Amino acid sequence: MPQYGSVDVRIRKSEVDGVISAPPSKSYTHRAFFSAALSKKSAVKNPLISEDTIATLNSCRKMGAEFIRKSENFFFYGTDEIKSGYYSAMNSGTTLRVLISLLSLSPHTSVLDGDESLRKRPNRELAIALRNLGAKIFGDELFRAPLRLRGVINAGNVEISGKSSQFVTSLLFALPLLDRESSVIVGRMKSKPYIDITVDVLERSGVKIDVENGIYYIFPSDFGLKEFAIPPDYSSMSYLISAGLLSGKVVIDNAFDSKQGDRKFLEIAKEMGGRIKKKGEKIFAEKSELEGIEFDAGDTPDLVPTVSVLGAVAKGETRIFNAEHLRIKETDRIKTVVDNLRRLGIHAEEREDGLIVRGGEIKRGLIDSYGDHRIAMAFSLLGLLGEIVVKNAECVGISYPKFYDDLRKIGGRVEVL
Repeated sequence: MPQYGSVDVRIRKSEVDGVISAPPSKSYTHRAFFSAALSKKSAVKNPLISEDTIATLNSCRKMGAEFIRKSENFFFYGTDEIKSGYYSAMNSGTTLRVLISLLSLSPHTSVLDGDESLRKRPNRELAIALRNLGAKIFGDELFRAPLRLRGVINAGNVEISGKSSQFVTSLLFALPLLDRESSVIVGRMKSKPYIDITVDVLERSGVKIDVENGIYYIFPSDFGLKEFAIPPDYSSMSYLISAGLLSGKVVIDNAFDSKQGDRKFLEIAKEMGGRIKKKGEKIFAEKSELEGIEFDAGDTPDLVPTVSVLGAVAKGETRIFNAEHLRIKETDRIKTVVDNLRRLGIHAEEREDGLIVRGGEIKRGLIDSYGDHRIAMAFSLLGLLGEIVVKNAECVGISYPKFYDDLRKIGGRVEVL
């Protein structure tokens, strides 16, 4: 999507029919950029360039890494010593959390900040874990940005709950750079596939990690990433697949597999009655009569907005549970999904750990994205069935800048207001 500024977008009733290439993974891009910045010389191929990953790129340069872009690839010359200073993670929670641990390796003071949304997100458990290893971290009672911190942390054993995979990812990036073995003991895990992505990238960077019964054993390692091709983003693909299920047919190219948990969306959509086929690296999705399901979102919270809008047109009830970690995302996504469904005349009930949606007839309406990219993209899909205006739709630039352009390419009637 072009940089429209703060704008609204109207999506009108459309019949989609087209072929589109899968967008690159945001999660993998963040991790590959950080690994490249800590490696001597490497290439990251076909990364996602979005507001969030630009925040990571800027931070890599601030850390002391250098890189050049040639076509769709980035060539890195990494840093031997992480530089302290002022860092802005913009809206990116992954960038902020990884930096908290990496900057705790430096004896010099750094300040970590972000935009208004990021300043609302808590980091207390990560900060306490790093403090126990010797870091000096100062902030409010929840350790929300801005934070002031310095190291140097020491190797050791850390216990942390698994309610935020980003906290675990953060520790896994920093602890290999210490001189002795460390371990991270993770409590009941949420979003475990995101930690699996981290381990995947780290192991392909030469970092030695053993995993056993929720304990991550990290050994002193030099980062040695050589080359990494970014796989497609199954979270972003869920919107394209859903466009086909709701309003025509879509073929997605370059949909090869990776460690992403959100590839589970294919199974979820089939369970709802979706006509989906995967042949090799192509996914085919066609208009379908959908039925409500029960969806455990513990490992795949980013799919909740998409499943919710499919539930809005499905026969019967869709019950989403084990999703309380959605309340500490860019918005409280349980609340914002329910709010927007009700705006469109759909019966939706908020639960502490999820929501219940009863399928019905979608009314024309105005959706408030609340600056949350996943809310904007998911609810835009319902415009294909009638007419929806999405406020502050520019926020899709956080993870999928070309979303509205791609929606147009497959036949979506999209208008910038």
